[in-house]
Amino acid sequence: MMTAGTITVSDLTVRYGEKTILDDINLQLPHGQWTCLVGPNGAGKTTLLKALLGTTAYSGSIQDRGTEVFKSHRRNIAFVPQSPAIPQGMTVSEYVALGRSKRDGWGKESQKSRELIATILVQTSLYGMQKNFVSQLSGGEMQRALIARALAQEPDLILLDEPTSALDLHHQISVLNNIELLKERGVTIISTMHDITLAAMYAQNIVIMQRGKVLLSGSSQSVIHSPELKSAFDNRIDVFTLDSGRPVVIATKDPLEDRARNS
Repeated sequence: MMTAGTITVSDLTVRYGEKTILDDINLQLPHGQWTCLVGPNGAGKTTLLKALLGTTAYSGSIQDRGTEVFKSHRRNIAFVPQSPAIPQGMTVSEYVALGRSKRDGWGKESQKSRELIATILVQTSLYGMQKNFVSQLSGGEMQRALIARALAQEPDLILLDEPTSALDLHHQISVLNNIELLKERGVTIISTMHDITLAAMYAQNIVIMQRGKVLLSGSSQSVIHSPELKSAFDNRIDVFTLDSGRPVVIATKDPLEDRARNS
């Protein structure tokens, strides 16, 4: 699988009516690595993912290996949104099989594809639920089904919007481990994530966003300890380093007197 090169974002601006959502963003997103977008709510992270997907109108340029994204129809991209449309009357196995439709055609999965789907159902703890309707899944189960469908697609690029938001800690780690396997196969991963500690555990690169702008981008190790990260969250986080060298990000707690003063 070809992984060389970058996705180059130049002077990217997105406006919804009079409101500017992304403001003059410039980025280099390397292929074959995991890049995580972090920042407070409203920073523009989801909008940036949709621009990279090619589904949001923008000014400026987003080029993937030299081709503007909205002009490229051959990219094999998987997108895992926060709030998916949930099809009625479709089983879990049928939903996951949607990831193979571009390769095999809907309902025409090869034996190799069926074996892959079965493996992915096991990996995402959905095996045994394959005949359940997706409309009856819990939030965490549906999120795992979304990721299973993306894994089945065997994409070159996977975009994930808060892939662990509805999962308990056990399933968070399990799902992220499976996504990380894609990186080992040369897949480019770009995600948003509220849990910055998990972002630093899995992503090679972190992009800090605030109010539609990029404050800093770089290696996870350098960005996690930067003053820009604290600034993005109004200096309400602390970063600690475990004996293993792994960073941990913890929100600070206002003293009771400060809360009383601000209430």
